[in-house]
Amino acid sequence: MQIFSTSALPFLNDPLPSRVPGTPLGLFVLTLLLLGGGGGLSSSHAQSETARLIQARDFYRMQEVRDVALSPHGRSVAYTVRRIVRGGDSGPTSQTQLYVTPTTGNRGPRLLTRGDRTLRQPAWHPDGTHLAFVRPVQGTPQVFVVPLSGGAPYQLTDTPHGAQRPQWSPNGERLLFASAVPERAVARRTGRPGPSERPGRSPRNLVRSASADTILVLRHARTLDPVDTLDLGPEDQVRPGADTARVLQTPSDLEGAESLAATPVDSLALLAPDSLRAVFGRLRLRPDTTTVPVAPDTTAAPGGNLTQVRRWMRRNRRQGAPLVSSRLDLQGERRLQPSPTYRHHFVVEVPSGIRSGTPPRPEARSVTKGYRAYGRAEWLPGSGQIVVSGMPPTSRPPDRVRQRNLYVVDLTRDRIRRLLRIKNYALTAPDVTADGTMIAFRATALSDTSDEQAEIGLFALDGRSEPRVITSTLDRDVGSFRWSPEGWYLYATAPSRGGRPLYRLTPFARDTSAQEGSPKMTPDQPTSRDDFVFDSTMVRPAEYEQMTADTRAVHAFEVTSASVVYAATDPTTPSALYTNTVSFNNEQPLATPNADWLAQRRVATPERITVSHDSLDITGWVTRPASSSDSDRTPLFVQVRGGPPELNAPYGPGTWFERQYLAGRGLGLLEVFPRGSAGFGTAFRRANHQNWGPGPAQDVLALADSAAALPWTDSTQVALGGTSYGATVATWLLGQTDRFAAAVALNGIYDLPALLDAGQAWRLVPQGFGGHPWEGPSTLRADSSTHPTGSLPSARSQDTLRSARLQDTPRAALHRNSPITYADQINTPLLLLQGGTDRRVGLSQSERLYKRLKILERPVEYVRYPGVGHDLSASATPRIRLDRLVRTYEFLARFLDISEASERPLSTDAARP
Repeated sequence: MQIFSTSALPFLNDPLPSRVPGTPLGLFVLTLLLLGGGGGLSSSHAQSETARLIQARDFYRMQEVRDVALSPHGRSVAYTVRRIVRGGDSGPTSQTQLYVTPTTGNRGPRLLTRGDRTLRQPAWHPDGTHLAFVRPVQGTPQVFVVPLSGGAPYQLTDTPHGAQRPQWSPNGERLLFASAVPERAVARRTGRPGPSERPGRSPRNLVRSASADTILVLRHARTLDPVDTLDLGPEDQVRPGADTARVLQTPSDLEGAESLAATPVDSLALLAPDSLRAVFGRLRLRPDTTTVPVAPDTTAAPGGNLTQVRRWMRRNRRQGAPLVSSRLDLQGERRLQPSPTYRHHFVVEVPSGIRSGTPPRPEARSVTKGYRAYGRAEWLPGSGQIVVSGMPPTSRPPDRVRQRNLYVVDLTRDRIRRLLRIKNYALTAPDVTADGTMIAFRATALSDTSDEQAEIGLFALDGRSEPRVITSTLDRDVGSFRWSPEGWYLYATAPSRGGRPLYRLTPFARDTSAQEGSPKMTPDQPTSRDDFVFDSTMVRPAEYEQMTADTRAVHAFEVTSASVVYAATDPTTPSALYTNTVSFNNEQPLATPNADWLAQRRVATPERITVSHDSLDITGWVTRPASSSDSDRTPLFVQVRGGPPELNAPYGPGTWFERQYLAGRGLGLLEVFPRGSAGFGTAFRRANHQNWGPGPAQDVLALADSAAALPWTDSTQVALGGTSYGATVATWLLGQTDRFAAAVALNGIYDLPALLDAGQAWRLVPQGFGGHPWEGPSTLRADSSTHPTGSLPSARSQDTLRSARLQDTPRAALHRNSPITYADQINTPLLLLQGGTDRRVGLSQSERLYKRLKILERPVEYVRYPGVGHDLSASATPRIRLDRLVRTYEFLARFLDISEASERPLSTDAARP
């Protein structure tokens, strides 16, 4: 077993998989700032001995840089900062404000708007004089525009279902935005119901079609004036019941009319058509038929006919009495979604008087329509077209359609045409070069039985060449990406070894010597083509460079021809905004919202630790408390992180503070990324196929054994924890060993078959286990005897597990990898934390394990946070986020000997934000 340990600070020889240009100079400048205090980025290397450790109340001081938007000429950058402010009775609350600062750094940031409302998603006008942004109005997000010179923001949209992601057209005369439209609203716009899978019911069952009535008009044979009417039924039979008069009227000038007996209408109904015509002829009447439409029945009544009963049931449903659904994806992120919503794009004409006053608000026009959901959209040059990702036309319910194609929408002709389709691929997030010749997109292979990494593809908009996949050698799950202004480079972020670095790809590097003008792909088709089947000829990797260290997490970025601006989290600061040259040799901080309070804190420095185990390199971060001395032996808290993207909490300010708070409390920390985690390559990610328990658990123990052997750790005091996928691995491990003194699990999956039934992320079951719980016969569980020594089962039993895994059916694998299978073997004190609205994995996961452990009389405690989803940092209030950290520490302190020197008693006022 090989063990590698490196410091998390980039200037301490952090190895990179690719070159980081100019690192020494940029970090030399940063180091000077740290030592001098001018940059406000604290480090344990630059802090005085009088600085105190990070404490719980510091959470309320932490600020986070979020959205980043460069002005058209790159002279200024707009960005948002989320901070915590005093709230009302509910406690502190989060607020996001909008700032603008020069990219030269010669002036400080300027707060663009004031008030207590949250602002986000800034977008520059092409001439750089105005900014659009999103702000809630009575809880519904709308687009506002504010001049850079100052003034009150102008509300541009008033869309009933909200407005998101504003984008100015290239000429600045229009603004594009997206809105999530409910199915009911789509039905009103289209005049037809949406696709449905309701058993035995059609969407049109609520409308009873009524055939039109046919009226026979009897006219005067000579003047053609109407004399009387008769109601005709099927086969042109007279229907007397519909007439109020019981006798037929005759022409007043009919000779001998007084002597004629009145013709009863009832008797006419008995006549055959020929006899009826003879009667009309004798009475000098000319029949003339006309069709009269009949209004449809709209009655809703519980005692009516079947259609009326169904209307009554629907009315009750709209009033919130029953929740009725027949859709596949019933679970949303935080609530049930009985009906789908469809993301559509709208365009609004920007009033010319916006610069001088408040003109009437214009009406937005929908540019995508129908029962199809659309993703990200981008303007094409000329302001008359957009390119957008969206569902193909289909009559199937949207939950059944995972295919996504690229389309071009012509705004002048109100027409949409397909640009690119790759069979069994989801093509999303289009990004167009400035000259409109090339488009980059995210391509994800669609598989029911495997989870594939996202790649970047390229396609020429003239359609004369086949698409090209350029990130296969990068071997990372690509996140956001942007073209450089001239279109030669493509910048992208991707998770890597626990961080999220920035990469630069050069798709046209081999063609630049012979190419003039804008980059173009060599045409290989005589005419345009939009439909492809993926094959190996499309895989043409681009050269790439890693521009920032993977000890950092880049959350947002923008690029110009000369500079790059990015918001990032690194080991020394939770969040800051930086600018750098495109050579990445002169990094400068533009905004350091945490500088003041961090200058008076001692920050613990994590170090990377790697173990070679089971033909895999298992990576983690180990953090020693800044307060510990060489003679101290510190308890160790092993935290399992990573996992599939759907179950992986990304490294950000929340993770940073958790590390620093627990280290400040006297705990040593080990953060482990076991097999199955994104950011370590395809082979590592797929190494947990049908293996969410034994393999990842061995990875955790291998790294925990190494960390416990460090001279400053106390190997007799080790606790275990995890979030989401990490909680699944941690609780499975508790059923195999008693070596841990205590454990904490947040929003985990403890019963894998139940994830399929009750979780939004249910597709992870067939993708991770090759099928569904009903596939294959039921088998006995693998050996799960407890191992008090702290190791997993012996090598022989491990061989048995490994061979059983190769032969496992999905049913057997799911049973064997579910922590709840081994609940009777869990003896470790366990704190189960659960978000009260976590529909991603299902609300019952924690309750099921908790109830089973309570029946077994095992030491377990259950905490549920109302209104909190799976992603705690995005859905919880500041008080709940802090409560989770403090509650974790308090629980561990019951079973570990943790030093109390890190915090002194506080007064009530001092504990407030």
